[in-house]
Amino acid sequence: MKLSISTKKYSLNRYYGKDRKILMLLAISLTLSIILFFIGILIYAGAVKVSGNILTGIDFITFGLITAIGPIGFYNHTKAKKKKLIEEQLPDFLREISSSTASGMTIFDAIITSSQGEHGELTPELEMMASQLTWGLPVDEALENFAKRVNTPAIQRIVITINKSLEIGGNTATVFEAAAREIDQVKLVEQQRKAEMSLYAMVIFISFFVFLAVILIIDKTIFQAIFDLQGKMPTGGTIGNLNFGITKVSPAAIKEVFYVFVLVQSTGGGLLGGFMMDGKLSSGVRFAFALILISFVIFKFLF
Repeated sequence: MKLSISTKKYSLNRYYGKDRKILMLLAISLTLSIILFFIGILIYAGAVKVSGNILTGIDFITFGLITAIGPIGFYNHTKAKKKKLIEEQLPDFLREISSSTASGMTIFDAIITSSQGEHGELTPELEMMASQLTWGLPVDEALENFAKRVNTPAIQRIVITINKSLEIGGNTATVFEAAAREIDQVKLVEQQRKAEMSLYAMVIFISFFVFLAVILIIDKTIFQAIFDLQGKMPTGGTIGNLNFGITKVSPAAIKEVFYVFVLVQSTGGGLLGGFMMDGKLSSGVRFAFALILISFVIFKFLF
């Protein structure tokens, strides 16, 4: 008996639509990141040396990590912010369509008239929709193209609902009014979720800074005392026929171990905290970038 397993093919178009800037940004950032990682590994292996020991292998690995997650994280955040502004303006537009169609205006004329108003970030999309309608494109296809350009689950769901309702027939004004109310409800739920989860995200960020402060205190107190003590102790000697030696702890090695701890904490805490706050991985990447950069600056100038 054969079991048919359906697999969903991963596609960048599913997440980014026709945006090709993301592919160029990914290619550039990942290429630079791989080069920086490779240089860091070569420094660790002793094949490459930096004059003056200004930068170490772990520094180049940090630069590679920042280069890999920074540009894509901020680019996605900018796009997500623009889409959010579009969704915030959409209920007013839908209510304008509802009022216009209730007064006897057709959907075609209602969209053309509403596109001439000021709707913030939504205005260019409405102008594009109006242009497509004047070119002879049907209303349902113009709405579908709008949903593909913005590419958010809420707008895609609303457009499908509107098109199905228009296909079946009924009160057009009621359909658009119901769509506006649904988007308002989705926005309200998202705001409540963000308010609740932001508290947990703040706990994660505060824990990171507490951990960083503890590392600094341990280094400046306990390990500083160890370094001072081992400087006063003999490096070796002889007892009877036995030779003994005391291995010194390298401050640079301790600093590197501490930095790796903080690097893991900043990456994980940033990803988790940002994701919990906004529900988007791009926000987590953005916060991870910020925490890694803070860790690098503190370890470079305070240790």
